[in-house]
Amino acid sequence: MSYEYLIKSSLHLLQCLTECKQRFESFQKKPEKTDAYFYEQVKPTFELVKDKADVWEQLASEWIKKKRPKYIHQSQIDSARENLEQVVLQSFYKDINNQRFHNMHHSVEYLLNTIIDQIE
Repeated sequence: MSYEYLIKSSLHLLQCLTECKQRFESFQKKPEKTDAYFYEQVKPTFELVKDKADVWEQLASEWIKKKRPKYIHQSQIDSARENLEQVVLQSFYKDINNQRFHNMHHSVEYLLNTIIDQIE
């Protein structure tokens, strides 16, 4: 079975991560938490990434069950999905310590790259 769709999904999530990091680093100060900002900016982006993460999680879980990769486990997939959602949200508000944001970003990025490498 080909896991091309899992690779494409992982690459797309990596692109989303890059956009989140750029957005987070571009803020000079915290944006104002208004309803308009939430509904026009945050919610549509979050829902788009969440939908893509749901598909990715299912594909990655199936891959783990079938291939049993040596250094990737289901708990890492679950954590990566949760961290990805947090990265997306925090990239809009900057309510989090820079170090924590970058650690979450890096952990998700590392897992996605590891999955791509293992499949190829």
